[in-house]
Amino acid sequence: MKIALVIGISVTVFLLSGGYYVFMKACHRERELNWEDPLSLGKSQWAPLADKIAEVVQYLNDHNTLDVYTVSNDGLSLRARWLPAEDAKGTILLFHGYRSCGLSDFSMVIPLYHGMGFNLLIADQRSHGKSEGNFITFGIREHRDVLSWVAYHNENLGKLPVYLGGMSMGATTVLMAAGRELPDNVRGVIADCGFTEPYEIIAQVMASVHVPAFPLLQIAGWYTKIFAGFGLREYSTVRAMDTCKVPVILLHGTEDHFVPCRMSKAAFDACHSEKQLLLVDGASHGTSFPTDRSRCETALTDFLLGHLTN
Repeated sequence: MKIALVIGISVTVFLLSGGYYVFMKACHRERELNWEDPLSLGKSQWAPLADKIAEVVQYLNDHNTLDVYTVSNDGLSLRARWLPAEDAKGTILLFHGYRSCGLSDFSMVIPLYHGMGFNLLIADQRSHGKSEGNFITFGIREHRDVLSWVAYHNENLGKLPVYLGGMSMGATTVLMAAGRELPDNVRGVIADCGFTEPYEIIAQVMASVHVPAFPLLQIAGWYTKIFAGFGLREYSTVRAMDTCKVPVILLHGTEDHFVPCRMSKAAFDACHSEKQLLLVDGASHGTSFPTDRSRCETALTDFLLGHLTN
């Protein structure tokens, strides 16, 4: 009897500790790179992009970007870089991915979009960069931040046509935002390799390192609610697309083993508004644009210029 009790307590402690570790590993803010320091980048996993990031840093510096700030609905200070265009056609709000930044995720499209005549608002997602926050919520709270940035834009920068663009978790963020009520100047959403919901992507990553999701992820979900104020299945891109009213273009690489392209397909299938799905053969996670630049550039240009008016 005592042995059974000891075993039971030991298993319970192990599971509670394991669930807490999953929660903290997935959600807690970590020390970040100095994305503008080539030496730091060269020693990191981002080394292959170091030259391209340095180019876009120089581009932004040459065009005198400004830091702008807004406040989230739960009181966090959020920061973005504002890059105005002369005689702008509209504005693209850009939201980067998980533990990443706009300099890396949009290094190849920032000059393209800006050169087309679009203002850019390049956000630091909550718990990243110069934005406040201690926990990453995989789009659940971040998509409300998108609404805060749209409101900030319309109040302070002019009610031009607006597009929402995101990469990876940023794609999930903007797709979730598209399921909410948006101002009528939001013309469309560009979502590159987004996942469906927090639970599914964390389970996918755990499976990739041969760790079973059950029951650790269920336990981690208790901690996300207690400490970070969100549920792992609170909302999803599939649910958001069911109520989306704006045009959407989704991009995804067929060789993406981090966020499988089936997740973009699920969002596409659920979407009832005007939609387009661009699958890029051979592209891994976040590499659709460099893998098939010509095709992606044409699709994005047509999408942006084709929806400037309702």
